[in-house]
Amino acid sequence: MRTAEVRLFKFNELSDMAKERAINKCRESEHYMDYNWYEYIFDDFKEDNKKYFDIDKIYFSGFWSQGDGAMFEYSGINKELINEFWNTLKVSPLRLQWLKSQVLLSGSGKHRGFYYHENSCEHSLCYELNSTHAENLDNFSQFCYSFNDTFEEFIINKYKDICIDLYNMLESGYENMTSDEVVAEHLEINEYEFDIYGNIQ
Repeated sequence: MRTAEVRLFKFNELSDMAKERAINKCRESEHYMDYNWYEYIFDDFKEDNKKYFDIDKIYFSGFWSQGDGAMFEYSGINKELINEFWNTLKVSPLRLQWLKSQVLLSGSGKHRGFYYHENSCEHSLCYELNSTHAENLDNFSQFCYSFNDTFEEFIINKYKDICIDLYNMLESGYENMTSDEVVAEHLEINEYEFDIYGNIQ
């Protein structure tokens, strides 16, 4: 048996080639991203969008394969989203006031299928009159219900836009955390030691 001495280096003492090797090996390690790195993004996303949806659960998958994306389940639609919908309608102020007073809007969405993207949600949207009196006014009832399809289209399109924004946030967060600069900072802060080739010892 023989004993060999190995010189150890801090990250900033390595050659440029050894630093690159150390960064790549760390980035590819199963331990570098083995925690819920996306939780802070989820938290910010929920806070930013609670004015629109009651968000229950968020799903996402990868960044490189077909079918990758992000989506969320929701148990309700909220006042600001409903107001945005009303403001898209080209009706007189009086008729808009009627609609707001007589139509109840609600909705929920659940994941469906095998993928996680903006088209992986099954929406259950409800557009109904809130009084039997309004139901008995045929012309008024027909007028109210004429915006049902518009409501569904608006909510689904808004949902898809928000899901795409979420996915872009996640992709940007992942790219930042796996960038050379951030990985190098991780290696320095944790004071890893390396051999001359950039292998962690």
